[in-house]
Amino acid sequence: MNHIATAVSLDFKTMLVCLFIVNFFTLLFILSHRSRYPKGRLLRPYILAKLIQLLIWMLLLLEAAAELHGVQLPVMLLCLAGGMLEAFALLKLLGVYSAGLRRLYYGLAAISAVSILLLVRLYSSVMTAGALTAAAGAVMIVYPVYLLCVKLKVTPLQQLVGLLYSLVILALLGQAVRLLYAPYLAGTAASGWLQAVFYISIYLLMFLGTAGYMLLSREHTYAELERVATYDELTGILNRRAFILRARPMIAAAAKEDQPFSFMLIDVDHFKHINDTFGHDTGDKVLWDFSRKIEAQLSSGDLFGRYGGEEFAVLLHRADETTSNELSERLRRCVLGAVIDGTMLPYTISIGVITIHSEKLVPLSRLYKLTDLALYEAKQNGRNRVVRTCEPDFLLNEIDEKVPSS
Repeated sequence: MNHIATAVSLDFKTMLVCLFIVNFFTLLFILSHRSRYPKGRLLRPYILAKLIQLLIWMLLLLEAAAELHGVQLPVMLLCLAGGMLEAFALLKLLGVYSAGLRRLYYGLAAISAVSILLLVRLYSSVMTAGALTAAAGAVMIVYPVYLLCVKLKVTPLQQLVGLLYSLVILALLGQAVRLLYAPYLAGTAASGWLQAVFYISIYLLMFLGTAGYMLLSREHTYAELERVATYDELTGILNRRAFILRARPMIAAAAKEDQPFSFMLIDVDHFKHINDTFGHDTGDKVLWDFSRKIEAQLSSGDLFGRYGGEEFAVLLHRADETTSNELSERLRRCVLGAVIDGTMLPYTISIGVITIHSEKLVPLSRLYKLTDLALYEAKQNGRNRVVRTCEPDFLLNEIDEKVPSS
């Protein structure tokens, strides 16, 4: 029996050494990555969580190897702190971290910490305190797992990381049961299985959890770069480049299917005067107000983008003359009587519009030139109006580019 106990003790010490070494090099890997990461602040709570985990393994290793006493309580409190920080790291990465959530987690950690202190100091119930620590750790990552697996579920990688943390939750709850019922489970196969699942989950979290988190952070960076490259920072609508890239295939599809479509060029009247009179900050708010109102009038199949300055473009999917006439007038009227920061700040818009119904592919640049002429006419005639440019016969004669047959 003594030989078996020695072997088990050796295995436990070896496992702690492995966990310490893996955690140490994982931390080095994250720190080296952070130096080249454009948003290193997102990694800060995760790095702190790994530092705390490293300290936990070091304390447990000293307890097992050097028979250091009195480390159970610090380890349990550190586990609470590490679990909370790891949850913060996931919530920040998913973009849902808030002051309210932070207060909620602080409250949970405080209640758990006080309960653990009472159980250890007053009742000397280390096993029960350990069970409470494991259960609190599981509760702390329930919400991030719910976001990853159920609510957001944006990418397969998020789901995979969510499933990994789900396994960790089950392992922590199993460890809580094992510690809570330790006198009844001692020496049973169930106790051994629960312990094995717990340590396997810890190993998986060390390797796959860190890799998954780093890949998620990279995925988050790429998504942010794509957003910056696609959307106008001020108004939140498509920028010129993204609008053109999305408009071209829509125009080609309309020509191939012989379906009408309409193109609009919209300009905010006297925008320079608004900037000069009220300031650029108010001018920005006018553009934001305009974008929201126009966007609300369009359907999901339409395109709306900022072409530059106060000039905006709209591509109406399968809209003929009647539809585009009605919509353009609705757009013109929807911005009237604007209120900016609680103050009446009326502004108007001018619109140039053209409708194309042709099996030939009309370049977007030609549509822009024609609607720009119509927009200029609207400005010359007093602004706050819609001017339609007709599809001239020479337009189709000059376009040689055919839509490829399917």
